Amino acid sequence: MVNTLDGKPIGFFLNHSGIDKDAKRFYRGELGVGDGNTLNGIADSLISCSLETKPFYFFIFNQIVELSNGEYEEFVASKCKEFLEMYPCEFFHSFNQPELNINVVKWTNYIGITLKDRGSFSIYRTRVDSTIKARCPDIQDLLKSFMVEVRMCLVR
Repeated sequence: MVNTLDGKPIGFFLNHSGIDKDAKRFYRGELGVGDGNTLNGIADSLISCSLETKPFYFFIFNQIVELSNGEYEEFVASKCKEFLEMYPCEFFHSFNQPELNINVVKWTNYIGITLKDRGSFSIYRTRVDSTIKARCPDIQDLLKSFMVEVRMCLVR
């Protein structure tokens, strides 16, 4: 539980009509990762939600990353890869938000496992790098360090 996310009180998000009730219930500990369609709903919302609600969905998805185990690992890993590719600036800027406590080891491991080989990694890195160069060039060094870790996690 946190008091603020992205500079807004948590109540802003918990009372927001654009945030799914199951996502709010997951935040409060009333639902687990495996309850119904909780995981799918949160993961889909993370990718498709508005910029205003994205900090909340990212926070709870990051909790799911932390809690994930063998049963959900492959799905969560694919969503980590997808989120970083679509929102690299938001992902790396979130490193400055202590309330998020991102498990970088798990994120890099999951993305590396999902990419599997150097060819896929190279294509993925180029896409993410292009977005960062265009939208947030100030974090290129952070991307380089992160991608070194991802590359070490490739399956082959």
